[in-house]
Amino acid sequence: MIFRKKLYIKGMELKQNKTRRTLALIAPLAIGFSLCACGGSDNVAGGGPSGTEAGNAITAQILIANAPAANARVKLVEQNSLDGQGYTAVTNDSGYVTIEHVAIGNYTMEASLEESSLALQIPVDVKDTINDIALGQQNLQKSVFIGGSVVDFFADSISEAFKNMNGFVKFRGLDHSAAITNGQFNIFGLPAGKLNMVFIPTEVTDTVKVSIETDAGDSITTLKPQDTIPPTPISKNERLLIDDFDDGDNFHLYTPEKQKQLGYTGYYWLLMTTTLANTNIFAVVDSINVYPEITPDLFGKHPFLAVIQDADDSGKEVNVKFDFPETTIGENTPFAFIKLYFRSMYTTTDLSMVDSIAFDASGSGKAEIQILDEANGVTLAAYPITLPKQMEKLQYAWADILPNEEDRKKVTSFSIVFHDDGELRFDNFELIGHDLQDIWKQE
Repeated sequence: MIFRKKLYIKGMELKQNKTRRTLALIAPLAIGFSLCACGGSDNVAGGGPSGTEAGNAITAQILIANAPAANARVKLVEQNSLDGQGYTAVTNDSGYVTIEHVAIGNYTMEASLEESSLALQIPVDVKDTINDIALGQQNLQKSVFIGGSVVDFFADSISEAFKNMNGFVKFRGLDHSAAITNGQFNIFGLPAGKLNMVFIPTEVTDTVKVSIETDAGDSITTLKPQDTIPPTPISKNERLLIDDFDDGDNFHLYTPEKQKQLGYTGYYWLLMTTTLANTNIFAVVDSINVYPEITPDLFGKHPFLAVIQDADDSGKEVNVKFDFPETTIGENTPFAFIKLYFRSMYTTTDLSMVDSIAFDASGSGKAEIQILDEANGVTLAAYPITLPKQMEKLQYAWADILPNEEDRKKVTSFSIVFHDDGELRFDNFELIGHDLQDIWKQE
């Protein structure tokens, strides 16, 4: 998507002398531009740590969704530096990091995790070399993308001169840079927050500075005012939370009250392990061990209730582990799953208005999303997924899972299925699309 920040340029002033020229644009604090000739006192390439040996320490615990982020890369760089040099460290298994002997100065601490799109930045002001600084718990967030044509980041008065520039873009206080080729650049993995960009052409001595305030997950390709570019159609997609399990029961949030009173006739989550020889929906087959342990009770608790556990955010989540036997049972391979019936059992539901599904999950083992038409005994999809080791928001296009449009109109259930040892944490199941409330109005 194109993420635009508001920019209103009220006026500009050009000053020039024998050694320097500066073009200043008056703009809101969130975004600013300036053009300057490099050299002399202009600190374009800031240095790394300096000063006498210090005796202090900076500590923090880096988290992912409130869980420790082990082996996260942490770097402390002076806020005006463009070379990315600084103090480096790695978090331990509990997510803790300590950087010692930090010289007096203003810094940016950045943390990131390899092979993920998560990062964070924290300003750190070291006022002396004696006292420690405790930054507490800091959660990694979705990183930011910035890229496109440089002219979309400059004021119109200077963009023409730089539209085909070659060079680099760097960020003050961060260890990030990207090449600019024929006026185009792309850079991923930036931490959300204030980003001070410096565009450095190879052909001339001028640089262009841009300051922008970003939010987690932003994808920014222009800073032009809204009225200078064609409007982008606003997506009509909505997100509909189906269940977050915080109510502690196995019915999803849109279950009619009369369905709850009738008992287990649909609109609910199901836990099942089976050898195919045993299809009792309440049975947990002895051949597969389930943790936490479940005592089946046909007239009492539903087995799914046992795996609704306390979550890190003080709410609830599904947390279950399956241990399979070492050999198959007879001619059948056992399997285990959690399943959601959108409406009544064996009643098909038109989900053609759904564009994608999303949920928070982590775990281990080979899993797949299964979509069933149980009214006609048909498996519509068996879509393999990879569960991350740490809790993440996963999102899948409905058309990827169900390429056949007609199949999306006859869904009874959604399942996450294991055919071997596996573990699953699962929360916040939601549908993304349009007119989603109409799902519950179907006959």
